Amino acid sequence: MVKAERDVRIGILGAGAIAQVSHLPAYARIPGAAVTAICDTDLPKARRVAGRYNIPHVIRSFEELMALDEVEAVDICLPNHLHAPAAIAALEAGKHVLCEKPFSRSSKEAERMVAAARKQGRVLMSGFNGRYREDASVLKRFLSEGELGTVFYAKTGWLMQLSEWSGPSWKGKKRYAGGGVLLDLGIQMLDAVMWLLDMPEVESVSASAHPRPQREELETSAAALLRLAGGGTVALEVSWGLLMEKDFAYLNLFGDKGAALLNPLRVHKEMHGSLVNVTPAVTAGRNSYKLSYEAELRHFLECVRTGSTPRSPGEEALAMHRVLEAVYQSALEGREIRLG
Repeated sequence: MVKAERDVRIGILGAGAIAQVSHLPAYARIPGAAVTAICDTDLPKARRVAGRYNIPHVIRSFEELMALDEVEAVDICLPNHLHAPAAIAALEAGKHVLCEKPFSRSSKEAERMVAAARKQGRVLMSGFNGRYREDASVLKRFLSEGELGTVFYAKTGWLMQLSEWSGPSWKGKKRYAGGGVLLDLGIQMLDAVMWLLDMPEVESVSASAHPRPQREELETSAAALLRLAGGGTVALEVSWGLLMEKDFAYLNLFGDKGAALLNPLRVHKEMHGSLVNVTPAVTAGRNSYKLSYEAELRHFLECVRTGSTPRSPGEEALAMHRVLEAVYQSALEGREIRLG
């Protein structure tokens, strides 16, 4: 008989949309995931959510949650400005941490989070669920086996239709959100590309944004060009204000032996003088987004059980924030920024 994995006792910080739509349904499908507490300042909402998922402890402050022995790992689904203080408090209380994207508002906050995890010897994982999509994992394997040769150009973007703002009010304020569309959509797409390419060093960035990101006004559209060590280039474009009939997201890689597209997955190679479609079958299809959360949370629980390094560690989230800050600086100052 195969021994069942031990339960991991999880506390959820935040009972909002991301917890209700993505995290809690995924935990409900994962054997060994024991959600023992949920915390939100809106207690009636937290109680309703707890009732749906049979969560025994409903708490209003994250300090109270940190004191619970029934919680060994914390899943942070809070507004951006609370990510760093909640993660650091959890780590200092000896809890393992999964933090939703964006990991923090700034590299300085991310540095403090990473330092706390190292000091306490706890798992700190960023919630870049794009790394856990089946099609992205298949493409990662193609790249690691050299099937596309040297990738010299990558382009990615996420363009959303213009609509009246209907999200939570904090998302429209820089002091709470940390940034606009670059921090919301851009860091996700940039992380996916950089992960696929094995986290190459970025030498310089050139960017523009509308409106120019300063004071309390958040950018709603942006484009950036990243020059990589070794000569590769990454192009990024994001928008909350696309005047088209539908949203679209893409990620394209071009190598000297082949090319690959994500959304949907397509892989072509040059073989014996001909272009051949070598796209493998994937099962996720339209459910890739939902299933990526389940795969991410399974991986988090396994890291908690074994103490292994996550596929999306805090250190790499910190690296993404440093690159994104160079993008913001370039957009603000209207010049190329070189990274040290």
